[in-house]
Amino acid sequence: MTKRLHASRGYPHDVADFADALADPGFHRARLDAGGGGEVERHEVSGSRIVVVVRQPVPAGQIPPALARLLTGGLELRRTERWQVSDERCAGTVQVAVPLAPVRAEGTMTVEPRPVGCQLDVDVDVTVTIPFAGALLESAVVDGVRQLTSVEHDNITRWLDEQRAREA
Repeated sequence: MTKRLHASRGYPHDVADFADALADPGFHRARLDAGGGGEVERHEVSGSRIVVVVRQPVPAGQIPPALARLLTGGLELRRTERWQVSDERCAGTVQVAVPLAPVRAEGTMTVEPRPVGCQLDVDVDVTVTIPFAGALLESAVVDGVRQLTSVEHDNITRWLDEQRAREA
């Protein structure tokens, strides 16, 4: 079973600013702070290609009870993003694995210009491979990801604003 998540977020910054941010490990640490911590496990920049791997714990209150019963200890996400960036457009893929849990997600991300600033679009398919309860858990996981992206959006905006202020 699979459930699709689409999220769009607008930023009052141009695509070039977003591309510069993706190349900065501090940007990814700031995003992680949105969800209560974690760490940047890998950050590689090679020309216009960027690979970022982060590990992020899921707060206990965001783990669906049916899934929490199957786990010993906490739940941690391992998110791998692969970006191709330019000043005009950023495009990437994302894969999320949840070690020790039957949950995975994968999809695409784009950052494109808008009349004012840019817009990040994320399309992700979330799959939970538990018979019968999978659909309920997928909905809960998607809701949790929506909450996390909302907080991440605030942290991304704050980080971009701070970078602009430093350059001024």
